[in-house]
Parts: sequence; C-alpha cells; structure tokens
Amino acid sequence: MMRRDIRLMLLLGSALATGGGEAFAQGRIAAPPPPARVAAAPRIPLPAPAPITAPPARAAASSFISPITLADIGIGGGIRFANLGGRREIFIPLPQGADIVGSELVLTLDDVTAHAARRSLEVLVNDHTVSAVALDGRSSGRVLRVPIETTRGRDQFLKLTFVYSGAVTQDRCIDVHYVGDSLTIRPESAVELLVAPTGGLDVATTAALMPRDVVVVLPARVLPAADIAAALTVGRSLAASGRRVTFHSGFGELNDPSRHGDQQRRWTRGIVVIGTADDVAAELDAPIATLAGPIAGLGALTAVRIGGLPALLVSDAAAIGTGQLLASPSLAATRGVPAVSIAEASAAQRPADRISFDQLGLAPGLAEVFGRAELSVVVNARALPARTRMTRLGLDIMVAPDGAGEHAVVSAFVNDNLLASTVAASGEPTRLDVAVPDGLVGNVANIRAVVQRRSPQGDCRFDPQGYPAQLLGSSFIGLADAGARLQDFSDLSARWSEGVEVLLPEATSQHPLAVLGMVSGVLSALTPTTAPIKVGYVAGDAAPAPQGAWLAVGNAPPATSTPRVRFDRGRVAISDRSGRSLLDIGGLASGAVVQLMTAGAQPGMWIKPLAADGVLPDSLDLHLERGDVAVLDKIGTALALSTERDTLVQISYPDQVSWLTVAERIRPWMIGALWVLGTIVFLRVVQRLFRRRPRPAGE
Repeated sequence: MMRRDIRLMLLLGSALATGGGEAFAQGRIAAPPPPARVAAAPRIPLPAPAPITAPPARAAASSFISPITLADIGIGGGIRFANLGGRREIFIPLPQGADIVGSELVLTLDDVTAHAARRSLEVLVNDHTVSAVALDGRSSGRVLRVPIETTRGRDQFLKLTFVYSGAVTQDRCIDVHYVGDSLTIRPESAVELLVAPTGGLDVATTAALMPRDVVVVLPARVLPAADIAAALTVGRSLAASGRRVTFHSGFGELNDPSRHGDQQRRWTRGIVVIGTADDVAAELDAPIATLAGPIAGLGALTAVRIGGLPALLVSDAAAIGTGQLLASPSLAATRGVPAVSIAEASAAQRPADRISFDQLGLAPGLAEVFGRAELSVVVNARALPARTRMTRLGLDIMVAPDGAGEHAVVSAFVNDNLLASTVAASGEPTRLDVAVPDGLVGNVANIRAVVQRRSPQGDCRFDPQGYPAQLLGSSFIGLADAGARLQDFSDLSARWSEGVEVLLPEATSQHPLAVLGMVSGVLSALTPTTAPIKVGYVAGDAAPAPQGAWLAVGNAPPATSTPRVRFDRGRVAISDRSGRSLLDIGGLASGAVVQLMTAGAQPGMWIKPLAADGVLPDSLDLHLERGDVAVLDKIGTALALSTERDTLVQISYPDQVSWLTVAERIRPWMIGALWVLGTIVFLRVVQRLFRRRPRPAGE
C-alpha cells in the first residue's frame, strides 16, 4: 500500500510566470488585502481620423495587509491567564520571498475578575516592550490595537510575549485563587503584516498569506472530470488549513477588487483558479511568460495577480499532485519561484503497528504546574497510516520534581474519558500505556494529560513556585488493521486513505456548483490530503459501477449494493419505536440523505439528493462521525443514526403497508383479544369438567 506524495520540478528563469501571486500556506487560515488602485490607461493618439478607445485599465500592484491569527498557528482556544500571573511566548512564522513587515498587533481580550485587584498585561515583540495596559476586570471582547510598524521577523519568525501580572495588596501572604481572575486572549487576535508591492510574490508566499475565505473558480465551459478532481483536491487542501472554501463558475467577477479586499487594504478573500492559462488570460494583470509549452503529464501551479491582488492558478489539472501540494510540507520548496510543475511520486510507507507523535508532526505540550496543569493534543484519524485504526495510547510525560518533595499525579483522558492514572516518576519520563476501547475514537482523538500536585501558595516570604511538565514526542499511537466492516461514517477514513473514486451525474460537467460544495465537505471531513481523488461521470439515472473505494451522487445506488434506506418503497420516514413519525424525508424539497454501503467488496457512500433538480446544499457545518445514515441540509448534519445498533429511532415506509405493519399497529388489541379468548376457553373447559363430575347419591 503505497501512499502518494509530491515531486517538484521547478521551472526557473524567464520560462516561468512573471506575474506576482497570492500565497497559500499550510498553517495559514486567514489573510485580507486591500482594494487595488486602478490606473486608467491613457488614450493613444493615432493618425486615423477617429480615435481608438484605450484598452481596459488593469489594477496596479499595491501593498496590502494580511493578518495571521492565533487560530492560524494552531492556538484554536486562545491564550488564558489566571491567578494573578503568567507568561506565554509564541512564534509567528513569516513567509520568505517578499518584503514583509509588521503593521499592527490586534488583540481581542476577555477580562473578568470576581474581586478587585490591580492587574496588567505587558506585550513584547521580539523581546522589546511595545505596550502595557491596565485591566479593569469588566470587559468582554475588548479590542487592543498595538502599532508595531517596521518590525521585522528574526530567523523567519516574529516572537510575541505576553506577561500577565497582578496584586491585591503589598503583602505576599495571600492565596492567589482568592481574586477569581481570568484573562483570555481570543484566537481571532492577529498580527497584521504589511506586504510591500516590490515585485511578484512566489507560490509559497502567496499560499502562506491567503485569507481564511477562499473561492475556487472554475471556467464556464464543459468541464472534464480532471478539472472537477482538481477542484475537489484543492478544496480539501484549503479546508485542511482551516479555510472556508466556496466554489464559483466563470471569471466575470475576478477583476473586481471590492470583492476580495476592503478600504483598509486588507486582503479579505483569496482566489484559486482551476483551468489553463488561456482560460484566465483575459483576467490577469500581467501575462504569464513562458519559453515552452506545458509538460505532458505534469500539473502547474502559478502565482498571478488578478485585480491587483494575489491569486493562484492551478492548470494542467491531469496531475492530481497540483492540488495536493497546497497541503504538503513540500510547498516550502516553491519559495522564490513564481511557477512550478508537479508530478506524482510514491512515498515510503509508514509503520502499521505504531506511530509516534513526532512522526505525526504533533507539537509537544509544555506547561508550568501550579497545582494543576493540562497537556493536550489532538490526533485526527485521517493522519494515521492507511487502513489502520487507533487501539492503544502510550504517553511519555516528563514532570520536574517538586522542591518540597511532593509527588505529582498524572492522568490520561481520551475524548473526556479517563483511561489511566499514576504517580509521576522522578528523574525520568512517566509512561502510561493503555488500551483504547472500541468505539471511543471516531474522526478525532482529543488526548489530555492532567498533571496535579499539592502546591504551597507561598509562606509570606516567597512567591508560589511552578514546575514544568512536558508531553514528549516519543508518545505513540498503537495501531491495528481497520478491517472491512462499515459501522460508522468515521470508518471510511481508513478505507479512503489510499484514494477514492467520486462518481457524479453527467450534468456536473456543465453545472458543477450543484454538487461540488457538499462533495468537497464530505471529502475534507473523511479523507487525508494525500489520498488521490478520481472523478467519473455517470450518464442519466444509470447505476454507478465503482472499481474501488467510492463516493457516488445520484438517484440510483450502485447496482451491486444494498441500501440501508430505500427510496423505491414510497415515502421514507424516521419514526420512534412506537411508530410515531419524527421526520418525513419524503416531504423535504432540499437536502440529501447519505448512507454507508458496500458495492461488491468496495466500501463507499451514496449521497441521494432530495431536490427534484438534484442540487445538493452547501452545508456550513458538516460532521459525519457516528451512525451509518444521515440527513444533511444547508446548515449541516440534521440527523445521524445507526441502522445496526439498538437505537430509539428507526426507518419506516408509511406508504408501504404489509400484514406485519398492520399487525404491529393493532398489537395491543391482538394481545387483549388473545387474553379474552384464552379466558373463555379456560372457562368452557372448567365448565365441562364440572358437568362431567359424578354426582353423589341423594343429589
């Protein structure tokens, strides 16, 4: 089982695109640019009697602002301080290849306290104090803007330090828990970077700075299956970095800067164009100069400018690796290069029995223990080796010894379930090796290591002392074969890890927006970014015929499959065990029903549109984890249930009435009638026995 990766062939020199591009980075979610300034081209006098109208004006390249939020760098929960003290250092990665300086630090604070205290927050950038503010303890959503003009990164990073401190009295002899204070720096807090218009951006920088909202644009023509596959691959790669992806057909609005930036020069919406250079040539600010034509069998990724703002062009989409590059560490190899050609290559297999946190690329957790501290990490099932599932958890935790000799207690939680607890070792890592129960982990394993120790809060002479604890990279996930049975949607992650065949209605080639939104959401939720996506068209209402792991959209399931929910028996309803209807699917005019199925020996998912025209809604919050049948709408997963496990709801077909259905409805009456009949029979038998009894003499 070989996994796919990306081999880069960099085309250098004047053969590459000369236009600047936007940047897209694997760890980046949002970035806004400014509206580009448009310079009108002067009219050119000609000797002809009638003047010729000047060509349409192009937006001039200008500087723009791109924010990097805490959520973009993996701090999704923000930063929290309490107990009148704390210090936190973070490093903001800066893209190379462009003139980028800090513009402003925008902090959103939640500041509350139960009792009065003098508290403050000091902010340092590159170890230099830039602001110190007093906290009143009565603000939520307070926005603090700190200018950091001309601040440049050190060794490709911008170092931010937050120091929180406070006091109630001048006396040290106080329990710091008394105040009940809390300061949270929200995850939307951001560093705004000013990108100068000097020259064009390279592919890596364009990708690194791309905003959170990204539109994937397809040409308004009949699309081959390869273009749809490229769009789905790009959408999945963007979603993996936390971006919100939408799809658009046609290039008519690309040159309108107001749709992609605001009046403050912030880049608000990124653009990724699927198609050839000829498709989008009329929309580019500058033509793509090449000395040779496209290389057969290779995909191309080019940084361009549209409407004065950066964009990415994914062309020659037959090479799936083009879209996969956007979520690959190999993207860093495109620094300083405005265009790359990409081919697919096989990669070495990863171990199938266990994989360490270092191999998964998980950052080790570090915390200061003042009584209690948590070390948390999130493991996505899509990141595990192909066709494997998590069965064991091994945690290596290094806990510094307490100066007073108090021993710490280490506890391990997975998805908020306590699996193990032990006394921390002294002078060596503490090892917790536990089995993970079946069914506990679905798409995600939220792992927490809680370290607790009795901590003296000072003796009126010294401040409370914290001791460090760290979750080591040698911690591991124990693996086992995923098997072939499908019970929950999360089981598809292991089956689709080596690739998925997407079978779409033939009309998708002309109307791709009817299905792309939901299909992209499903693939982003259940497939790793390295899994190849192959797209095929199914004519009319013909039954799909998948050749491998599959996802099918249409009114008919694969011919060799057995649907869990059938649509050939009239209306479909979801009812409780008493037969009372909870949801009448037949009455829905939009949405979709998705269900796990097996076509032959190939696992997959069938998406049945409920709209008459076959349009699927673009679900905003799509979660498919538990259950094997789900109803989706424009908001997300409306209902998910299992048809195999004992549940409180069941699938019913109100229009299909059989003698079993009638018997179920009149079951209480039947039971009562049987009791009455049995009683009558019993009385008749007793009566006959009484009559046949011989009478005594004299009666």
